[in-house]
Amino acid sequence: MAILNLIEKSVDCCFAFLPRKKPDKNVLSEVCLIAHRGAHDKKLQLIENTDAAFERALALGCWGIELDIHATADGVLVVNHDPTLTRLWGKDLAIRDLSFTALRKLVPTLPSLAEVIDRYGKRLHLFIELKAPFTQEAALISTLRPLTPCIDYHLLSLNEPLFASCSKLPREVMLLVAAHNNVTQFCQLSLKRCYAGVLGHYLLLNNNKINQLRSANQRVGVGLVDSKFGLYRELNRGLHWVFSDNVSLLRSCLQELETGNRV
Repeated sequence: MAILNLIEKSVDCCFAFLPRKKPDKNVLSEVCLIAHRGAHDKKLQLIENTDAAFERALALGCWGIELDIHATADGVLVVNHDPTLTRLWGKDLAIRDLSFTALRKLVPTLPSLAEVIDRYGKRLHLFIELKAPFTQEAALISTLRPLTPCIDYHLLSLNEPLFASCSKLPREVMLLVAAHNNVTQFCQLSLKRCYAGVLGHYLLLNNNKINQLRSANQRVGVGLVDSKFGLYRELNRGLHWVFSDNVSLLRSCLQELETGNRV
């Protein structure tokens, strides 16, 4: 994994400095900027997947946010990328072993999915990643009740069997997230099983795969795009769903394209 991360960062660096043609202004109105785990920022001490990160995404004019959910011991869906509290919160405890009350006492700023929906539902498009194993379909359906599928949210997973096990959720709301070794497989599965589409790394989702998905009216999204020239590349390819860990920079790039002035 460390080697893959190094390769990915090297690719990002190359693409960040490779000049691209400026996109046509006509495409700017179609761009959907999505803050990956919210608009978190270490320099600003804004932690990923928290209310502060989601609020900043809204303030920056993002169209959507990506977030990750796990279930507590008593079945409450909460927002955190990792299954444990170790990396972000310095507590060597698993979310699944804690009640929501106990979790909230330990980490008061870790939000529940219901709280995120109450505050940001219908204001931001929610891309909700389900982490395997996932056995809380009924709780998820209940929590999502205030929202309209596809219009207000989509569900994400890197694990296709997880989606296959969800019998009561509509497939047209499910987006497969491809890794480096299964892009072709996930594109084929999405087409065969009528999922909503595929998300993946901008380099791995080539034009041929994008066209195949679009011909079936399926969605395509790319990430993580964190540079001006990276953004230009995706807009020139006609991609509108752009996931980023640096939405502040991309918002400035879009404003520059709109006004013609450097910001």
